Amino acid sequence: MDNRASKEEEAIGIEIKGDPLVDTAPQAEEEEYSNILERKNMTKREFNWLWAGVLIQALCSSFEACLNQGIISVVANYFGVTSLTAVLPTILAVLATALVPFYTKVADVFGRAGSLTYAFTSYLVGLTIEASAQSFLHLAIGQIFYGMGVTGIQALSQVVIADTTSLLHRGIMFAMYDMGNVANIWVAQALIDPVTLGGAEDKWRIGYIAMVCIAAAGALALLIPLWYVQLSLERRKVGQVPRRSLRWLANEFDFPGAILILLALSLTLLPLVLARRVANNWQSPSIIAMFCSGLVFFVVLFVWESKFAKRPIMSIKIWTNRTAFGCLMIMFLLKVFGNVVWQYLTQYFVVSRDLTFGQSYLLVRGFQMAWLVFQLIAALIMRRYKKARLMVWIGLIVYIIGVGLMIPARNQDASVFLVVISQTIAGAGGGMAHLASSVLVTGVVHKKDLATVVGASQIMVSLGSAVGNALAGGIWTQYLPSRLRIHVTGPYDMDRAMNDQLKYVKFLDPVTKQQVINAYSDSQWFMSVMGLAVAALTIVCAAMLTHVDLEQDQDAQDRIALGEKVPEVEDEKVDPKN
Repeated sequence: MDNRASKEEEAIGIEIKGDPLVDTAPQAEEEEYSNILERKNMTKREFNWLWAGVLIQALCSSFEACLNQGIISVVANYFGVTSLTAVLPTILAVLATALVPFYTKVADVFGRAGSLTYAFTSYLVGLTIEASAQSFLHLAIGQIFYGMGVTGIQALSQVVIADTTSLLHRGIMFAMYDMGNVANIWVAQALIDPVTLGGAEDKWRIGYIAMVCIAAAGALALLIPLWYVQLSLERRKVGQVPRRSLRWLANEFDFPGAILILLALSLTLLPLVLARRVANNWQSPSIIAMFCSGLVFFVVLFVWESKFAKRPIMSIKIWTNRTAFGCLMIMFLLKVFGNVVWQYLTQYFVVSRDLTFGQSYLLVRGFQMAWLVFQLIAALIMRRYKKARLMVWIGLIVYIIGVGLMIPARNQDASVFLVVISQTIAGAGGGMAHLASSVLVTGVVHKKDLATVVGASQIMVSLGSAVGNALAGGIWTQYLPSRLRIHVTGPYDMDRAMNDQLKYVKFLDPVTKQQVINAYSDSQWFMSVMGLAVAALTIVCAAMLTHVDLEQDQDAQDRIALGEKVPEVEDEKVDPKN
């Protein structure tokens, strides 16, 4: 009894002096109510099995994405709606922006495995609908289910990586997750022409069948070990979450905010793409009303989130932290640029260089290849020298040089070497900057906010895709017709000139075809100039970044992120145990 009393007195004395024991109680409670899959709570076998599943799923998912990206232009040609090519990815990006916070919240409450199971189910249903689509409307419906699924897969896979890795190694794991694309770019490219040319016009459905099979294999490879690890941790009472109802989730999740984001983005961005398909174009009252309604919903969203939301869709701590905000904006702008510049580039090369869609797809892959390879190179350099902010600056400078070279490379007479080298330089810089930003943004938050900040990263990437696709679609549907009217002197069908590169433009008489190519070239030049302006803005965002110590352990990272609570930080520095 005396020994116990003396220990209690000692504990009280230490507590009065400000020992970190004061802080351990909240941390213990946090462990009890957390679904974070921390590496320290897993066996080596569980960790290796889980990560094998993550990498196999990444490989399968990247194959599907590369093949899908290469086939979509052919499918749009099949349905005669090339000018609406930007609509499908815009739908996906808008859905992603609204759904990411929901996925991360559900993952925190009910576990990573359950959330990913739902995501994979929606993903496979969407691909199946697209494979059997009989019209563009059916394709769009499939894209909605696909977008709902792929959003969760991308966001929650990044959450699992952040859960299970230290800050110093996180960049390597992020890069490894994307490295499957390096092989799949070539594999998918080799399949595009065989599954689209010759035979029936809808031969592209074979490609979708292959995507469904590969995607299902990847889903099983990840879900089986993930469910095993999660249930194993629950049995050991590590990170177990109490049972909570859907009513509790509805109270915790900002459903009004998600709906407002969905309405604001849809009503603002889709008119940029759809205007050309409506009589009177931007003079149409319905298009103007749709666009203005979107702006109004953005205002309502801001008021709701700042004044009334009990649980805002994104924690205010993320947006007020200058490093987190700067990194998120860099990722957003990089995605805007990519979607503006490449949305219609394959169609341009098909027309201007007499290529197939498969050949054109291969020609524009230099950017993506360099992006992926230099992500891993940047991660290894960061691991060696512990410098992330410097890597962002180096990446952005290289990126802007490459973007500048793209402007002359868009000329129809530009050499293939200039086309490839400009894209490779831009991709290398963009990959380094994006990877370093992804690591930095997870290094300034507490571990309980990792899912939230990863969700914020995915939201900004998705929002960048939506904005970029809408801008590209707007240029294609608004600017290209004006250039066609200026350049083309003879009779032609404008709608087919914009939407049917394989059957119509390629078989025009030489004079008219060259005039159409000139109009395409003007549009591509305009997109590249806009991309350079977007790239320049990333420098402003980089100036916001502060230094983050990549060697800090998770506990130190958590205390700094809790921070700006000076007394607690000072106590931690005095304590020799830390």
